[in-house]
Amino acid sequence: MVEGYPSLWVWIALLAYFPFALACVAFLGSRRGLVVAMVLGWAFLPQFDPFGKMVPLLHSKAMWVSAGLLAASLAMDLRRWQGARPSWLDAPVAAIPLVSLAASLANGKGLYEGASAGFEAALAWGVPYALGRVYLGRPRGVADLAAGWILGALAYLPLVAWEIRMSPQLHRRIYGFHQHEFQQHMRFGGFRPLVFMQHGLMVGIFLACAALLAWWLWRTGARRRILGIPAGAVAGALVVATVASKTVGAVVLLGVGVLALEAGRRLRAPVALALLLAVAPVYCASRIAGWDADSAVRFANEAIGAARADSLHDRLFNERLLLSKALRKPWLGWSRSETQLLDEDGRTVTVTDSLWIIALGSVGLIGLAAVLLALAVPVVALVREFPVRAWGVRRFAPAAALAAVLAVAMLDALLNNMRLPMFMAAAGSLTSLALAAGRARRRARRRRARGPAPVPRLRLAA
Repeated sequence: MVEGYPSLWVWIALLAYFPFALACVAFLGSRRGLVVAMVLGWAFLPQFDPFGKMVPLLHSKAMWVSAGLLAASLAMDLRRWQGARPSWLDAPVAAIPLVSLAASLANGKGLYEGASAGFEAALAWGVPYALGRVYLGRPRGVADLAAGWILGALAYLPLVAWEIRMSPQLHRRIYGFHQHEFQQHMRFGGFRPLVFMQHGLMVGIFLACAALLAWWLWRTGARRRILGIPAGAVAGALVVATVASKTVGAVVLLGVGVLALEAGRRLRAPVALALLLAVAPVYCASRIAGWDADSAVRFANEAIGAARADSLHDRLFNERLLLSKALRKPWLGWSRSETQLLDEDGRTVTVTDSLWIIALGSVGLIGLAAVLLALAVPVVALVREFPVRAWGVRRFAPAAALAAVLAVAMLDALLNNMRLPMFMAAAGSLTSLALAAGRARRRARRRRARGPAPVPRLRLAA
């Protein structure tokens, strides 16, 4: 339940974001400027989604940030877009807004609602991905995205520490309202920080991914210092902050990501990463086929505790109810506005937590497949072009870390709907990097097939 009402600072921050993004691009260059504007915009802009209807056209924080980034890019560096080369690897991301449009039309919502749903999906999913494809598809761009994420998390640490001590109040004090229920952020005898994000769960995954990136850059020697601080100390601070954020899932996913990278480096095979990518589609297929997941609740009860097991049980119970409705229209879903179950009085009786069940209910199996492939295909393409032995190479380490981040994002989508624009920027970045490597490999193969150029014979004059 949202408490309060937007203050004047909400509108000041939103209006200032567009010139801020332009200034970042102008002074830092297109590549770094867009990364800085993306990370800081997501970290510090108000979470105005509950009051989104008050804002014309751009009704959510995700849409606003994407629009600001796109406007800055087109205004300052239009020429870069003219050289963009689409690929079949882009098909899953391109399909998401198209399926959103088709789902609305199939449910009789009309062209306006369908175009609105497609426009929202294009901004939230497509724009960060396209920016990653166009600007971050070289090793320097990949490294800039990883470094920008880490620096954004470091900027968050004082605010996270304050809210852990004083309770999540910053958004209310500055922007006038609590962006989520306060009771959900009382954990383990203390407070879970929200800062300026949608939920404490989002803060947790934001910090966990930054910690994973910093850890791998430190382990591989790709970055010895960050802001003059030893990279190991930065990684340690972010790990501590992730644990202190009191989000059990984020801590577990951080550990899983580290293990996947370390296992790949030691085994010289992407076995662990492949297993992580397989978990999400296998889980979704199992739930659709009728698996009740009670064994997962029992495991959580033994491994984590009764309180977290009860939370998981409630999520799975709601998931089961939503699944029963979603499968009545399996291919294109019910559109974005009719995924919930209602009682006889028209009141909502279910809670949607996970991205996968939201996707299944709103855009059906086709849309769910597009969402999962949008996160998985860049990782598969990267592993196909770069051998695992390169994961520890300084130049390639940021790409390997971002691949692990995308695998972690797929796992998080099974329980939460905490979409960060950096996820899709990473997907676009890794896709471009893999495509560039593939083109270079094919050129080298053609040169070898032609053999060395013949040496011209010289005739000596008599």
